Amino acid sequence: MARNPNALLAEMRDLMSAVEASAGLGDARSLRTNLKALGAWIRERIIHAPSPAKRVVEENEDLRQRLRVSKGGFDAMVASYKALLDTFETFRGTIDLVQQVKRMEDLPAILDSIRTLRSLHTLHLILDRDIFEGRIPDGIGHAPARTIRERIRQFSPTPHAPRLFLGEVGRIEKPGFFLGLESDPPQGSCFIFALGHKYQQGKTIGIVSAYDPDPERYAPDKATDFLGHFCDILACTLITALEHAQLEELTVRDALTGVNNRAYLERHAPRILDFAVRKGLPVHLLFIDLNGFKAVNDTLGHEAGDLVLVGVARAIRGMVRKYDIFVRMGGDEFVILLPGTDAAMAACFVQRLRETLDEIDVAALCGTDTRLGISASVGVSRHRPNQSLDELIRAADLRMYEEKNLPRAHNHQPCPDGGHAARPAGTTEP
Repeated sequence: MARNPNALLAEMRDLMSAVEASAGLGDARSLRTNLKALGAWIRERIIHAPSPAKRVVEENEDLRQRLRVSKGGFDAMVASYKALLDTFETFRGTIDLVQQVKRMEDLPAILDSIRTLRSLHTLHLILDRDIFEGRIPDGIGHAPARTIRERIRQFSPTPHAPRLFLGEVGRIEKPGFFLGLESDPPQGSCFIFALGHKYQQGKTIGIVSAYDPDPERYAPDKATDFLGHFCDILACTLITALEHAQLEELTVRDALTGVNNRAYLERHAPRILDFAVRKGLPVHLLFIDLNGFKAVNDTLGHEAGDLVLVGVARAIRGMVRKYDIFVRMGGDEFVILLPGTDAAMAACFVQRLRETLDEIDVAALCGTDTRLGISASVGVSRHRPNQSLDELIRAADLRMYEEKNLPRAHNHQPCPDGGHAARPAGTTEP
């Protein structure tokens, strides 16, 4: 028995409403279910329907057309949603990478990962040298604050902060500076964003830029919300890493002399000792105790003693290499760890160290008339496999006390070129 046309129409409208509601909500699973239900309903009606009149045929064709239009709209919406989702996932991955920066040393590797993730031809970061002085790792660009201000003046007033530029490289002056390239690229497009200081409104701490040979990749009319958020998070992360470095320095830096303290030695020496054992390279540790320092303290006062310690630290710091570890242990005791230095080189260094400290003018340092002077007793110990840092320090300390009770033997044998420079890789002490 034929069903009431109004009932059939009501069923069809319910099914169509369910499809449209699913499409409107962007619910792919529900939409597929409702589309299947609608298709099944249509097939059922066609199979069991009597020979349709012309009007019914037209209605069915109209229904099919509406279904095709609805499906086309949904497909376009799904494609747009997928593209947006892919963009968001890429952005989230970029932010996750940025937030992995805990130390300034992490920056080069993280930027390289971001470059790979976002398929960037060139990604370059320039930091304000005045703000990040002494903490900018290799591979990261830097320039004085004045230079940065001069170079970004061409973008002022900016279209909208922190965006400085988005478009073809030919439209800006000296793009190679921003992109870290030796010469200006002849064509292509780039974006240039300023990184703001999270505590100082209007202050720029650096610039991040990207380049692509495709002139259309970075077009002026493209949305840059994600880039803006990325720059904000990167800027905040950089300041946090800077604060971490400054705080860490306070924990490993001797407040009086400015050299590192025992905590620094204990943190970094084990890694150097392990490397030396694996490579078969010699490492010597020097334990230094000042002679005559107590007399300076007792006679001229502790303020004069502090001045002498600062002068001694400055003198020794001028002798050590970049990769040596020089620390103040406390009082008038210092330690120097000399990686890649054999016994002859260590002995030569001790000789030069004694001569350097002998030449310190206590009267000039303290600004007073005195004949007091200082010298150094130095204990030397070579690191042995399976010997801990504490054992190495105790061995050098013991030899220092033994040396303090013996007449000083000045060896005036000239030092080899390079002083206590390390032996070539792969060689060991005979």
